[in-house]
Amino acid sequence: MKVVLIGDSIRMGYQPHVKRLMPEHEVWGPAQNCRHSGWAHDHFGDWVEAQQPDLVHFNFGIHDQSRMADGEPQLLLEQYRLYVQRFIARLDALGCKRIWATTTPLYQVDKHKAQVDWVTREGSAIDAYNAAAREIVEAAGIPINDLHATVEASPWHTCINMDGCHMSPVGNDTLAAAVVAAIRAHI
Repeated sequence: MKVVLIGDSIRMGYQPHVKRLMPEHEVWGPAQNCRHSGWAHDHFGDWVEAQQPDLVHFNFGIHDQSRMADGEPQLLLEQYRLYVQRFIARLDALGCKRIWATTTPLYQVDKHKAQVDWVTREGSAIDAYNAAAREIVEAAGIPINDLHATVEASPWHTCINMDGCHMSPVGNDTLAAAVVAAIRAHI
């Protein structure tokens, strides 16, 4: 079975662990960051279709909702909805199994420590973007891997790096276990 993982830098952190934990399956993901939903949609041909997956575990949202210099999100919520719908329609055309993963939380760790500069934690819209995607994927009958809840169930300082966004080694292991469990439940 071929499993394709689509997602941002959070996916890049847990992907090697998923590969290690699932040696009986071919686990593949792009070498580059899939960034936001529009970017993932634009690269669908190479990152998904060309891989001929049996199952796709996908997520986008952190980049979509991240605030740009003008104070607006990189992709407005309605644009995000549209790209999630389009991505799912393309997955439907392939006939592969699908699992949606919620976007992991952001934390304002310490105002005096270096953090991801493009992520605005004040007024983060992750909950709104997760809710919008959840509505779409539930209507499509797609299973949800709630990685947001997985991180929130652990003390944040064990899962999230000091940048307030990316996972620590423990966080990558935690998310990898959740991804493997979700995939195995839907094989």
